[in-house]
Amino acid sequence: MKTKNGFTLLENEKDVKEWLSKQKVTRKITRLQVHMMDLPNYSTWEKTDKKVFSEPHFGRTQSLDSYGKSKWGCSDGHGHYIAQHLNIFPDGKITTGRNLNSTPIGIRGWNTNAICIEIYGCFNKGKDKMTEAQKKAVIYLYGLLCKKFNIPVDISHIRPHCWFTAGGTYLGKYIPSRSAKKCPGTNFWGYGCSPDGFAHFIKDVKNYVEGKKEEPKKEETKSTTKKFEIVTLDKLNIRKVADWDADPVTTVKKGQHLQVIDTVDAKNGSTSMYRLESGLYITASEKYVKKV
Repeated sequence: MKTKNGFTLLENEKDVKEWLSKQKVTRKITRLQVHMMDLPNYSTWEKTDKKVFSEPHFGRTQSLDSYGKSKWGCSDGHGHYIAQHLNIFPDGKITTGRNLNSTPIGIRGWNTNAICIEIYGCFNKGKDKMTEAQKKAVIYLYGLLCKKFNIPVDISHIRPHCWFTAGGTYLGKYIPSRSAKKCPGTNFWGYGCSPDGFAHFIKDVKNYVEGKKEEPKKEETKSTTKKFEIVTLDKLNIRKVADWDADPVTTVKKGQHLQVIDTVDAKNGSTSMYRLESGLYITASEKYVKKV
């Protein structure tokens, strides 16, 4: 646990427990908000924050605080202007933000008695896929906050930003034409923010609070009933993992036939990838390959 400029870096679950145990909160807390940052996103984390700042977690938090000062100018009474109370980064580490005794600048109409948590990244369809480290931190942070303030783990007390209009009217679901934002993302938690989709997030937090073990992770695959063959329509890269950012290990020529086992959702991008019989991966776009 480290502190800089009034912000604290919580590096693991133990740090969060210790930090929370020391907080003297006089404000009544009954609600938890769920947000994504959108920008900055995972690309910002890798290409900017980790390169520009000597300590990226503090650097980004300080930047968000400066933005809050220029955007809203609403102090938390302790020298900070950042809108949210806590930030969860892609590597699972957490920084504190606004003082817990100060009302957040999060969801109009639902800020009173609330804690605002921002999850670093953009979790709309085709954008960032939440890392396991970040997902784990999200679960235990919300779980520990529920325990600390005796907050029931349900949608009456934990709500996403997209379930509200810009004016603060509660919708109870994401409605593109009415919701203030897409936050925390149209593919949040791998399911999105429909009531049924958000229920998966609520279930994981509730399991943590109740001490139940996390269910085994399911592979994001589209199973096929049998193997099939594809033919390449162009020269293409082949990778070891289903990730567009991974370096290619080899290439294949136009017109080459390959055996496929299944189709897998790529980590970075909306286009899927084929898992070949060799265990390697290739694009599944109809522009470049054809099923035969």
